[in-house]
Amino acid sequence: MRQWELIGITDQVPVMTQPVQRPASPVSAEPTVDEPVFFWTTDGALRLQSISEAAVQVIGRSIDACKGRDLLEVFGLEGPNASLLDAHIAALGGDAATFVLKGDRVSVRCRVGPVTDVLGKASGTYCVAMHIDDVDVRDDTERPAVA
Repeated sequence: MRQWELIGITDQVPVMTQPVQRPASPVSAEPTVDEPVFFWTTDGALRLQSISEAAVQVIGRSIDACKGRDLLEVFGLEGPNASLLDAHIAALGGDAATFVLKGDRVSVRCRVGPVTDVLGKASGTYCVAMHIDDVDVRDDTERPAVA
């Protein structure tokens, strides 16, 4: 397969930019380039079906303390993460939504969307972290997770 370089198409000189890499965050061991990071999936009853290590680090609980439990049990109905439940309900209705997850050490902007079956009906949700808003580095980063 040949690739062609087209020269002289516009009067402007092309500007080549390099991706900006930032230092590693507590959510990921690798530098980020503002790429989404998988957090979790839920079923139609909003029970956590799968959850990533990155998500449990933000939440401050173990995978076993989260997997199979519903979002209300893990996050509660009130407090800083109340918008999380509203976003997941919107996703079950077929709409993508965003919320800010306030963890022990970081705040993460997340996007949640519907997981659809073969008929196009929402059968659950997925959540990805879009951007880490701020990192609290005052305490030791190797704190044990709360069970």
